[in-house]
Amino acid sequence: MFMTNSVRPITTQPGLLSLAAAHKAGWHFGPLRQKGMGLVEVMIGVLIFAGGVMAVTGMQSQAIRANHDAIQRSQAVWMANATAELMRLNSNGLPTYVRESSATANLGSFCQGFPPNCTGATCTADLMASFDLYGLMCSSANTMIEPKMDIQCDGSCGPTDKVTILVSWGARGSEKGVLADRQQVELRYNRN
Repeated sequence: MFMTNSVRPITTQPGLLSLAAAHKAGWHFGPLRQKGMGLVEVMIGVLIFAGGVMAVTGMQSQAIRANHDAIQRSQAVWMANATAELMRLNSNGLPTYVRESSATANLGSFCQGFPPNCTGATCTADLMASFDLYGLMCSSANTMIEPKMDIQCDGSCGPTDKVTILVSWGARGSEKGVLADRQQVELRYNRN
């Protein structure tokens, strides 16, 4: 068999150039004419992707902030309910609860003192109130930001007076300006 190096254009219709001849003449068909469009499309895709990532990051930041506030609020509600139950069990120590709750404003010095250990021992109502308040506030110092408790009685803290328990905590630095500097939960109950 004999081969030659001559190339003859193959045309489907008479009078048309072959594909090889058209390229040789400088004609470009289809995707070959769109030089550089792939780079622009990639850049637009990267910008859209970056915008989506930034939006997801912002939403995650808001979710973390809301979760932190929910944990703080849950801890404050628990503290208020636990205090109310302890005060119901130790109704004679109510004046001590009211008096010592104001000392929780400076939690650092409040938690440095050691109240008497009333676990398994017989203590007076006042000592038990001090022990209860110390346990509630100093254990919450690790889970809440600057916790503070304020207990007040309507009247002279008699058996039928209303008691108000106000638990407050500090807002995180990033929440200040959005929320108040201190958040609070208030619980009121009748002593009867």
